[in-house]
Amino acid sequence: MRQGRRFSLTAGLLIAALGAGALYIVRSQQVTAPPKASDTAPAFITVNSQAALDAELASAAANQQIALVDYYADWCIPCKQFAQKTFTDPAVAQQLSHMHRIKVNLSENRPEDFALMRSQAVAGLPTLDFWLPTGERDQAARITGFLPPEAFLAHLNEHALMPSVKSKE
Repeated sequence: MRQGRRFSLTAGLLIAALGAGALYIVRSQQVTAPPKASDTAPAFITVNSQAALDAELASAAANQQIALVDYYADWCIPCKQFAQKTFTDPAVAQQLSHMHRIKVNLSENRPEDFALMRSQAVAGLPTLDFWLPTGERDQAARITGFLPPEAFLAHLNEHALMPSVKSKE
């Protein structure tokens, strides 16, 4: 009889400990879960070929929009920082909403990916290019490496990439 009680007591304590541990894990994930980039960042059109990139750049030029081209890979930590920290910032998201946003996915390291990187003179990730409404790349505005939101906005301002507000007459 004593062994039965000891077993029941041990089993009960084990179940209680497992339940408490599971509850702790669930609550800690709820508190520390970062916001999803899709919650506040404007959507990007994802391409993975030179032809698809050329088509999107042509679309941006036809619509007289600045095109932001984000060369990224899923395994690139600074690329993820752009997506999670910079592009989700409300002030940055507002500026990006006026641009034609293109992500060039280079995650698979295919020969085509390396050819695209060579053709665009992309030496590393992340690299962000800005194409003017005229269809010309703004070479001076290229960003290589991560920028936090404030620095990104300052960069846009420095290179006159923020949309001008036209007054109605």
